[in-house]
Amino acid sequence: MPTATGLVLPEQVFSWYAADTQRYRHAVGQRDRQSGVLPTFAMTAPGAFGVASPDFYHRQPPEIRFPGIRLHLTTLLQQEQELWVHAPIEKSGIARCHSRLLEIENQGTAAVLVQRTELVGPDGALLVSGVSRIHARGEGTATGSAARPADVPVPARPADAEIVVRTDDRQAVWYQRCGKKNSMHDNVHTDAAFARAAGLDGPIMQGMCTYGMVCTALVDTVLDADIARVRAYSGRFTGIVFPGESLRTRIWTGDSEHQYHTTVPERGDRSVLIGVLRAR
Repeated sequence: MPTATGLVLPEQVFSWYAADTQRYRHAVGQRDRQSGVLPTFAMTAPGAFGVASPDFYHRQPPEIRFPGIRLHLTTLLQQEQELWVHAPIEKSGIARCHSRLLEIENQGTAAVLVQRTELVGPDGALLVSGVSRIHARGEGTATGSAARPADVPVPARPADAEIVVRTDDRQAVWYQRCGKKNSMHDNVHTDAAFARAAGLDGPIMQGMCTYGMVCTALVDTVLDADIARVRAYSGRFTGIVFPGESLRTRIWTGDSEHQYHTTVPERGDRSVLIGVLRAR
């Protein structure tokens, strides 16, 4: 896959309406007192954040095919996501998605695809930009390094705040409906047989759903529900969430920076997401 480094993905047009942003609010449990659109809504843009976009699927494996890239959906997991907010996302609008594959990290038993995406408004103004790291199991080579990204430390002191949010048994279904071309079949989130074929006990929540749910909880708790204050938001996925489980998020607040760690209390506080929200 090294030949894919520098690959520019096809430009995608992203148009959305008030019904789409409302559907997203419901899918991530956005609170009524938050009047704007969460920047994580950008993650529903087609082909924007991650090469595993429904716009690029093939019906037969390998489902993802580009020059130098041939990937099976069952091998892919989102490893990290970082977003930078440049301008507010309106409740309805249109934008263009520009994506480039920056690097492919060979980790021996896996490869990690590092992709940068920009969401640009019709006037050319940058709305949101981000970097995705996508883990492709079995795509590394014997010459690769076994090194993994360093663990993100959390402060040793007690958390300044803690939030517990219960997910719904239908949460993954709600989130799956946020993508315009998302199917309820052939994925680990809403297709039980597909999830078991991937070695899972059953369907799991989309990482981006967990990412969005934690973002809205952080905005409520540390930004007084003011979405406009979000400057950047990052997360590393450290585990999976099954629909119906709870998300416990502990927060450590510093100067314009809020570190967080989200766990699942039903499974012994199993770690699922860790990162930072930076405020304006």
